[in-house]
Amino acid sequence: MKKVFLFAFLLAAFTLSCQQKQTQGQAADADTQALTDDAASFDIDDYLEEMSDNPELRYGIGDIDLKEYALCDIDGDGQDEVWVRDEDSHYLAIYVLNDGRPELVAYSDGCTDLEFYKHAVAYSAYYSPGRSWRGAQVVKKSRLSDCYWGEQEWDIFSDDQELTFESYYINGEQATEAECNQFVEKLGEPVKAPQPEWREID
Repeated sequence: MKKVFLFAFLLAAFTLSCQQKQTQGQAADADTQALTDDAASFDIDDYLEEMSDNPELRYGIGDIDLKEYALCDIDGDGQDEVWVRDEDSHYLAIYVLNDGRPELVAYSDGCTDLEFYKHAVAYSAYYSPGRSWRGAQVVKKSRLSDCYWGEQEWDIFSDDQELTFESYYINGEQATEAECNQFVEKLGEPVKAPQPEWREID
């Protein structure tokens, strides 16, 4: 029952997130342009509470104590995204700003690896023996665009490591593993991870 509830919660959050990203993809660029034009006046305190208590992050993380932030462009449009991390870099998250609100692009939490592409961030996680998930979020003009998410589970005690569960979604709609693999192929080759200049959060 706990496993079913957790999967339902993650799926609902992912589906809602993708729907919002598609709808908001045409929104004005005022927030992100302001970051680029006047980074010195950017106040991270305006966003910390929401960034530290994002419901998409509650599984396996606990309280998040953010200590540093950075403004760094990840999609090459000249507009910065907002990066945050905790004191020991165990947790790192990347956000875009849309109408004054932070929207999560991707995060790493010690179990999750990030991989950067020209216009996207991919993530993969192995949270327990026989259970993993992966996904990618496309960013266009500092707005969230297409995304995919997949989860797999195996019977680690069987001789052939039998696959017991799999689920895949693209933009909130059910998909196949092959379709998700095609999604990743269209991202192109991975690029070198950006190197943001971190600033202390007062």
